[in-house]
Amino acid sequence: MTKIFAESDVSIETLDTHIRDSGLVPYKVEPDHISLRTENGIGYGVSLVSERKFIRFSTYLPLSRLAPTDQKQGLARRLNEEVFLPVFAIDRDGDLTIGYVLPYVHGLIAGNFVSVVNRFSSMLDFIVHTYNDERLIDFGEPEAATGMMAAVAAGPAGDDRLH
Repeated sequence: MTKIFAESDVSIETLDTHIRDSGLVPYKVEPDHISLRTENGIGYGVSLVSERKFIRFSTYLPLSRLAPTDQKQGLARRLNEEVFLPVFAIDRDGDLTIGYVLPYVHGLIAGNFVSVVNRFSSMLDFIVHTYNDERLIDFGEPEAATGMMAAVAAGPAGDDRLH
């Protein structure tokens, strides 16, 4: 039997419970946002925009500060052409923002929601592994990369790129 949440039943609490029931464990839950990490530690967020009736999946990947803007825009363009699901853009800080919107106007199929959560997560790890030949995605020095990935996962206080 397919589990469907009525539009009025979609809330952060409902999404959090369903994510946990599917075997994932968010590391932070706020009134309008759930923070998760990929298998490789890249942080991303699931936000509920209830007045518009959609769920937003989003994150950003730090890009090399030394890379020219046209190279960064070229990466975003290539990803938009080749990767199915999200929209890629370069933000004001020169980093790669990644977002996807899932509407729930007439309800939400629980299995589809979890599929998108899993797909978004694996897509982030895939991008870092597959589209970083030029080392444009830059988490810092190898020994500092773990710390940088944790910082991206946590998101700086007030950083709206994860919301």
